[in-house]
Amino acid sequence: MKQSTRFSNRKQTGLTLVELLVAMAIQFILLAAMVYVYTSSRVMFTVNEQLSRVQENGRYATDTLLYDIRMAGFTGCRSIKEITPNIIANSPPVFAGLGDSLVVYEDGDGWTNPTTLNRVAGSDVITLQSTRGSGVSLVGNMAVDTAQLQINSNPDGLESNDLILISDCSNADLFRATTVAKSASQVNITHAMSTNTDNRLSKLYQDGAQILSFDAHTYFIATGANGEPGLYQYSLSSATATLLAEGIESMQLLLAEDTNGDQEPDIYVSASLPKAAVVADPGAGIPASDAVIGTDWEAIIGIRVGLLLRSEIGVASEPRSYSFNGAEANSGNDTRVRKAFWSYAAMRNKIN
Repeated sequence: MKQSTRFSNRKQTGLTLVELLVAMAIQFILLAAMVYVYTSSRVMFTVNEQLSRVQENGRYATDTLLYDIRMAGFTGCRSIKEITPNIIANSPPVFAGLGDSLVVYEDGDGWTNPTTLNRVAGSDVITLQSTRGSGVSLVGNMAVDTAQLQINSNPDGLESNDLILISDCSNADLFRATTVAKSASQVNITHAMSTNTDNRLSKLYQDGAQILSFDAHTYFIATGANGEPGLYQYSLSSATATLLAEGIESMQLLLAEDTNGDQEPDIYVSASLPKAAVVADPGAGIPASDAVIGTDWEAIIGIRVGLLLRSEIGVASEPRSYSFNGAEANSGNDTRVRKAFWSYAAMRNKIN
């Protein structure tokens, strides 16, 4: 009886070596599982973040381009097809017809880069010209053709040296604002010789004439200071280039041609001159057998825009091949993810 009592009162003083090894093995397995789950979650988070940025940049760049394409040639109440503006602005745009409102440079050929940015070779360039913003009406009648223009408000934020178009649906003048000054109840716009080749407008505009901001936007792909390619927008009015979205490697543009007058695209042609090769597009019902050589500008009613975007960093498990516009896009064999955005915009001022 005493021996049994002594045995039951003995205390455990430690673990055996086997027990310790088993406990350590279990802890190691649990730790490894936690590290694996954390690493996998981190990788998935990075992949989703990069894909979201690609998607966001692609949508923003596409929307900006398509808006400008739709508005190309708009001069307020009429299009450039119906009114040829009298241009007196310094550093003026060439804006005498619809052909000037939209110019595509295939692979950038023929385009002079007005910036110090390094343009990416093999990517197209497009220039789009039109009035912009909501516009505002002239207040009162002009007594002389050199008179300042008076408006009640400035919703488009017009500033000195901006390109401005005034139109009354029968005539139009394009000038650079010398001053845009707000008085007690009005905003006064002057058009002096310091910012124009002439300070006289083509007519005495009357109360209600439209005053609108005008600009020529050129879109091109260039490499930024950080080495990343992106879509840039150059403004003729301000003579500055703005980065719209990073990670855009290429822009390809196809002209939509209406060959039968139904105001629907029948073939897509490249903008190379003097002849443009028609591009087959099975998705749009355009087989290669319908290919025709030569571009009829009067029949061009829209633009098909293709943008190739890539992620900021490599997130794929291995390099992946990617085809864009019929060519290999991942020539560097990196692990970035890529996505192509193809969209179409009709030129509203070409469609009756």
